[in-house]
Amino acid sequence: MDYTSLLLSNQWYLFYLASIMIIAGYARDQRWFSPVYAWIIHNVKSKRAVVAMISGVTGVLPITGRVTVSAGFLDTIAPKDKSKRQIYGIIDYLSTHHYYLWSPVEKSVIIPIAALGISYTTFIGYMLPLLVTVFAVIAYYIFSVLKEEDVEIDTSKFNSGTKYLEKNPLRYVNWSAIALLASVIVISNYAKEHTNEIKEIVEQNTESLLYVSIFAFIGSLTLGSSSRFAAITAIAVSVYGLAYLPWFFAIDYIGYMLSPTHKCLSISKMYFGTPIKEYYKAILMLCIPLFAVTSVYTLILT
Repeated sequence: MDYTSLLLSNQWYLFYLASIMIIAGYARDQRWFSPVYAWIIHNVKSKRAVVAMISGVTGVLPITGRVTVSAGFLDTIAPKDKSKRQIYGIIDYLSTHHYYLWSPVEKSVIIPIAALGISYTTFIGYMLPLLVTVFAVIAYYIFSVLKEEDVEIDTSKFNSGTKYLEKNPLRYVNWSAIALLASVIVISNYAKEHTNEIKEIVEQNTESLLYVSIFAFIGSLTLGSSSRFAAITAIAVSVYGLAYLPWFFAIDYIGYMLSPTHKCLSISKMYFGTPIKEYYKAILMLCIPLFAVTSVYTLILT
């Protein structure tokens, strides 16, 4: 591979990511999804189904602080009783973080696809068991832990607020994320070009997978960033091969979810007053089965 291909191959994803950021920014500020939320609240009979649909739809925007958007809408259907409100913090947190495993507008999906040069269909094929596990845990919280009487819909707060118009669309672009994606693509291009040499090094050190996995987990735990955990995943998979995509993605995702620097947890706690220990109980309830399922799945793939 010449230097031009090394630097430019798959870099068109940068324009895709920037476009997603701009569209998502306008969707948030112009409240494009408000009619959808209103329809759900007025037409869905089951209160718990309303929670599931509202928390699901509000998390779709790939924007900074999406938990704030989700929490704002969930707050309109959360009871005033402090003890009953706590479960909403967990639902808010979990239901805005399954998108990282499948949404084609998420950096955590775009970065591995761009870096590894695979299709979205291929990516989802590898992620399917992880997705089923995450959805099962979220459904458990909404339809088992949450009770119908814990949902109090207050439509008077629903459409409050003023729409904001940003005249410069580039203000919505996270340039550090763009730079990170460009760097990861170059590193992955280099790894793919030198696949045979890298495989020889890996095969000579049978414990390297353990060391790299620990490093990946600690890195994601420390950074608390979806784009950075995706970057770690993409680079590791470039070395070990696609069969290890579920393994490294799960390891990095778990580190990200448990990270004390993950600001979504603090935002959600501020809205619903959920104790930190309750968050970590819920996150562990998600992470433990996810790790178990991914371990078995990786053994099958490799």
